[in-house]
This record gives sequence, C-alpha cells and structure tokens, in this order.
Amino acid sequence: MVSLFRVDFRLLHFQTSQTWPKKLGCTMIIVANDEVVKDSLRMSLMKMSASGGIRLKICSVDEAASYLLADESKNTKIELVVESPKDAYRICEKVTALKELNVALLKGGEGKRMVSPSLSFSPEDEEYLKKMLDRGIKIESYVAPDDKKVSVEKYF
Repeated sequence: MVSLFRVDFRLLHFQTSQTWPKKLGCTMIIVANDEVVKDSLRMSLMKMSASGGIRLKICSVDEAASYLLADESKNTKIELVVESPKDAYRICEKVTALKELNVALLKGGEGKRMVSPSLSFSPEDEEYLKKMLDRGIKIESYVAPDDKKVSVEKYF
C-alpha cells in the first residue's frame, strides 16, 4: 500500500529517507527511475542514505508499477518516489488505485516556469500533471510533512 507518492527531483535524500518514513510508518521506500538503475554510483549513494530498518527498492518505473500491482506489496507501507510528473503519470497509467500525488520539488532551468519556491514547471510537466488531474488524481504540493498542502491547480 502506497502511503506517500512523491515527485522529488532529488529522489532519495534525508527527508525522503528519514523524515517521511518515520512520520508515515513506512517499511519500504521505492525509488522508481529509469536512469538511476543504470548508474551504480547513484544507486550506491542512495543505499547509503537509506534509513536502517526500512527496505529500499531502486528500480525502473515499469518495475515499480509491476511491484505495486503484485500481492506482495499489498501489506507493505510504501513511500514511492519518482523524479518527474512524467514518471508519476507512467505509474498511474498502470496502478490505477493511486489517487493522491505529492509534487514536492521540481528543479528550475531553461524553459521552466517557477511557480513556487520549490516548483518549476516545464510545459511537459504541466501536461502530465493535467492528465493526472483529469484522471481524478488529487495533486498537492508540500515539501515537509507538516507543510500546508497546496493544490497544483493553483499554478496553472
């Protein structure tokens, strides 16, 4: 069972590996990213930052979706972290039970529009977020567990 589905370009860091799992009682973190699974250095760094007692699964987006659909994931409290709205959408296409998304951190850059201190949207980001909203997924932005939740619709 997914307790937190989060978009965070940093993927696994102190907040996602320590703060959120403790707050939510998660027993597993899934980092779903097609590039990280090809990068042994990034995988090693993420494994070092994982909290003791929390299982860590680093896999492709498709593998994450398959795992979430499998019976073995049903009784596990999971924090699911992806890097982009596109990856979140790819998972939501397959795992239709996911109805809430936390868009926490999207880095800025050329062609992106800064909408809040922690979010910069590219046209592609907006497209995928709107597609998920059209599917009935509630999408809110908040960085830390006690932050005020803001609907991303405010930023369109």
